[in-house]
Amino acid sequence: LISQLYYWIAGKLTDLERHKYQTVYDGSLTIKIYLFQFANFYSTLFYIAFFKGKFDGYPSTYGEPSSSNFTEQCGSGGCFVELSIQFFIIMTGKQFASLLVEFFLATWRTLIRMCCTRSDQQPTKQWEKDKELEDFHSTTLLDEYLELAIQFGFVTLFVVAFPLAPLFALLNNLIGIRLDAWKFLSKFKRAIPFKASDIGIWEDVIVCVSYLAVVTNAAVIAWTSEFIPRVAYRSLVSTGGSLTGYVDWTLAYFSISDYNRTGTMTSNVPTGLTYCRYQDFRESTGPYYAHTSMYWNVTAARLAFIIVFEHIVFFTIYLIQWMIPDVPKDIQDKIDHERYMEQNERWNNKENEEKHRSNYSHRTSNRDDVSNNHTQSPAKGGVSSPLEGKRKRSKLNRTKVLPQDTG
Repeated sequence: LISQLYYWIAGKLTDLERHKYQTVYDGSLTIKIYLFQFANFYSTLFYIAFFKGKFDGYPSTYGEPSSSNFTEQCGSGGCFVELSIQFFIIMTGKQFASLLVEFFLATWRTLIRMCCTRSDQQPTKQWEKDKELEDFHSTTLLDEYLELAIQFGFVTLFVVAFPLAPLFALLNNLIGIRLDAWKFLSKFKRAIPFKASDIGIWEDVIVCVSYLAVVTNAAVIAWTSEFIPRVAYRSLVSTGGSLTGYVDWTLAYFSISDYNRTGTMTSNVPTGLTYCRYQDFRESTGPYYAHTSMYWNVTAARLAFIIVFEHIVFFTIYLIQWMIPDVPKDIQDKIDHERYMEQNERWNNKENEEKHRSNYSHRTSNRDDVSNNHTQSPAKGGVSSPLEGKRKRSKLNRTKVLPQDTG
């Protein structure tokens, strides 16, 4: 139901834009629908990975030390484990639900149309049965591309949290290929094919998701997981390079007496307890419990890891694109040669047209000059025009000469 609402809102917003061309309209509609689905499927993953437990403060900012202050914090294992579980549930559940919806929805629509037809009007011939199949709308392929784009986002955006995601995507696609073939051949009318140079706006969507995936995976490794703190502990604290004492190193101290500093009741604190531990890099004395120098060292290491990671990945991508271009060099040379010949042909045609136009205008101007000279009357005592002389000669030839009388 939410997806249908997204489709309706995206369609209304695109209609208000009043695009001139159908291609531009389809691209705008596709982007809006994808952004709605992006927020629908990935919002919880982004929240767990980058926001959960980051704004709860620390015990000095709490009121009563009850369990309600820790509801939005991650477990003792960190948010990485919770992100992996959430990612597995959403991805596998979404794929399984999509397969079931595709199968039962297509079958249900066919049964509804057959049941609504009277028994005496039931089609008997194959072409009559084909007429009752579901129409192939322009949004049919949009749904298929949208499903693949969402799946591509699952596989790439948080793959470090669940490395088995590509395997589940492969299994889903193996089943989905046969299901789509059955659906298009037996439940839909034959689609009218038309030529297209590419997959349209979906290519840009996939490229953008690919670049975003590099940044999100680097951020998950640096901020969500314990990779950077463990490396820092082994490098700066541990003498033998082991993780012995790592958990104690990540926990800060908080004095219970500081709860009374703001006049807060401490009825829930056990008797005899003088301090508590919480996961953070802060000073062990009040009143402000500022961050320690180790916190800034770890933060700087996390930022440096993100920058180095994404630069290495992007450099590798560009290097592979340069080494393996989309069009081979020999084919590109032939394409460039054909473009050069076409350009020369256009220039030659343009020069011939200009030359022909120049000759035509020159001949026209000569005719105008001759006609102007013929129509002018000769001046007194001057030479008559050739046309006037021709007329006089014709008149003399028509005059008969009579013989003279000799007698």
